[in-house]
Amino acid sequence: MKKYEHLVQKLQLRIEQGDLPPGSRLPSIRALSQQYQLSKNTIIRALTELENLKQLQVKDRQGFFVSAQLKNSPPLKPRKVTMGATAFSVLGSANQPGNLALGSAYPDSRWPTVSWYYQQLAKTARRWALESSRRRSHYSTPPGDPRLRKTLAGHLNSTSIACNSEDIVITQGGQEAVSLCLRAVAEVGDTIAVESPCYYGTLQCIEALGLKVIELPSDPILGTNLDALESALERWPIKAVLTNPSFNNPLGFNLDLSTRKRLIGLANRWDIALIEDDVFAELSYNQQRPTPLKALDTEQRVLHCGSFSKTMDVDIRLGWVLPGRYYDKINYYKFVTNIACPAITQQAVSELLIGRRYRRHLAQVSRIYSERVDMLTEDVRRFWPKETMFIKPQGGILQWFNLPERVASDQLFQQALTAGIGISPGNLFCADNRFNHHIRLCYAHYTQSNEQITAIATLGEMMDRF
Repeated sequence: MKKYEHLVQKLQLRIEQGDLPPGSRLPSIRALSQQYQLSKNTIIRALTELENLKQLQVKDRQGFFVSAQLKNSPPLKPRKVTMGATAFSVLGSANQPGNLALGSAYPDSRWPTVSWYYQQLAKTARRWALESSRRRSHYSTPPGDPRLRKTLAGHLNSTSIACNSEDIVITQGGQEAVSLCLRAVAEVGDTIAVESPCYYGTLQCIEALGLKVIELPSDPILGTNLDALESALERWPIKAVLTNPSFNNPLGFNLDLSTRKRLIGLANRWDIALIEDDVFAELSYNQQRPTPLKALDTEQRVLHCGSFSKTMDVDIRLGWVLPGRYYDKINYYKFVTNIACPAITQQAVSELLIGRRYRRHLAQVSRIYSERVDMLTEDVRRFWPKETMFIKPQGGILQWFNLPERVASDQLFQQALTAGIGISPGNLFCADNRFNHHIRLCYAHYTQSNEQITAIATLGEMMDRF
């Protein structure tokens, strides 16, 4: 047996035993050469062989990573979406007294900046109450409060997005932003391409609007399979790609810059819209916001959606769209949907964005969330079956788990619910039942309290009984 083949076997054994878990980065070629006393060419040949076997994946300028296998990719053809009532059960269980919500994507709102925001909101309300006899009530009609749009443009321009306040439409949260975008780019019966697995709220929007979906197989490390997208574009009349490229929900991946550029290139070539759901982008653990697709868009075809619901508090219910060439349609659909967003909320958020308060808040919560995902990972490794696979996300508040194939997550969801534990079963995130051995958890509130550790241990015991 040749030297590189011996090394392939050694690395495969380390992967199988969990010494190199899915998503972990291998040491550099130089370090491996020193560790195994082999030439760099031998190391490269062994790594290339493992890549050919789909056990390793390469990220530009970052090196080799252990693959996380996602099985049962859907056939690349348009299909109708039929979602059940489980999504409502997941959200409803989170609001039941005594339940521990581990599955719903709720950020922690116990931060000084969130308290400051609500104090500002109360001050505005008191001022309005005192001025009620003199103040003329009116709708804050689309595209939204001018002051908020100006301060929001300033905040976005401090990142890598270049925009003017006139480019922004304020919405009632990120979900409305995505829904408006779908209405603007497609009609009943049209086809939208999405990542698979895909956030269930997106699938519900597509279902409600009478659209069809093509589910693109996606990977927790490399993200959206653009080869599959290109193949689908050659066969089907796709109207738009709806993507969550930064700290994806539910997989957690962050598309690298070269993949983002290729996605923009495909959209330009096929003349389709790109709906960019970017609600988690500002929760980056390295304090560097990923380059949004909107910043790479030279043809105004990207509809960029953002929100304060994941970075501050879900009750704020305020988001935005940078619609590009679809501005007039978005503005019109916003008006006929609900006329306006609350002016009092918009004014309070505009105060939040003045100065560096909000950016300091983002830095604080991102650092804490990075620590909390480590806490959850520690307890999962301790209590769950050893076959469980997962990737540590580099931003956001969500983590995707690949459970042993004997574990049916739909049944696990029901069993956990009876024990007062909320999780999100994998089948929520597709148009069929391909992810019944997966679950999504939210670690935004995970502090290793006794109650939380007990819940993770209980879930592990339930899995062992399958």
